[in-house]
Amino acid sequence: WLSALENTKWLQHLSVMLKAAVLVSSAVDREGRPVLVHCSDGWDRTPQIVALAKILLDPYYRTMEGFQVLVESDWLDFGHKFGDRCGHQEKVEDQNEQCPVFLQWLDAVHQLLKQFPCLFEFNEAFLVKLVQHTYSCLYGTFLGNSPCER
Repeated sequence: WLSALENTKWLQHLSVMLKAAVLVSSAVDREGRPVLVHCSDGWDRTPQIVALAKILLDPYYRTMEGFQVLVESDWLDFGHKFGDRCGHQEKVEDQNEQCPVFLQWLDAVHQLLKQFPCLFEFNEAFLVKLVQHTYSCLYGTFLGNSPCER
């Protein structure tokens, strides 16, 4: 099981994402420098790193309300392609578009939560519920590829 996990490079992705978020938050907080974060297309790594940096920098985003605001602003309103990435679209043109980007980010948040549980207003049960509803399609929150489609 561990070798299968290692082959996915999941933990390497989490490590790189967390290191990038620490680099961004350090540049902003300690060095007082502005930071521009942009991945190749801006849809995937950008919100992962920026939203993690916001959690590191501002305790408001570690509250229930703040976390909701963060998901809405940096994922939903930003235009993350939940329909393609989660496979919710009826007509999937390219299976390669499916990628657990939001799930990876939630796992990174979980890693921070496990290390610093007293700094968060929510617990891992909340994150698990969020993952379940990301894929359950019970609500329209995580459907579509844009706010317009939702």
